[in-house]
Amino acid sequence: MCTMKTMRSLVVGFALVLAAWGGVVPQSVAQDLTAPTQVVNDYLLSLVNGDTQRLNALIDGPMRLKNRQLELNPGTYSQFLKDYYQGVQMTLEEIVPYGARIKARVRFDRGTAQDSSVIEFMLTQVDGQWKITDEVF
Repeated sequence: MCTMKTMRSLVVGFALVLAAWGGVVPQSVAQDLTAPTQVVNDYLLSLVNGDTQRLNALIDGPMRLKNRQLELNPGTYSQFLKDYYQGVQMTLEEIVPYGARIKARVRFDRGTAQDSSVIEFMLTQVDGQWKITDEVF
């Protein structure tokens, strides 16, 4: 027997398959990516501004463990972030559903082709809020 929740999951899954196959994201699925996109954009802006308090609020799980300096030395780390990310162009290249999570690919450019990198962030819902929970270089 098919419940309403199961039916909705099947419809969303089918829409995602169609989107991947046809390169078009349905409006309902695109709206679901608004909150995770905002989290990534807020995270990037917080890096540039050295806003350690906001960064700490946007991460959880393994990402929190990797970034213990946010809690241990927020003032010193804030200035480090401002200096490190000054002049860096950050581009959110892709944000896509990845199972129950969201994968976001961000390009960091420092002005030369040799000094360009891509980081993939994984977002997970934690207590109803999207958080960046891991990163892959």
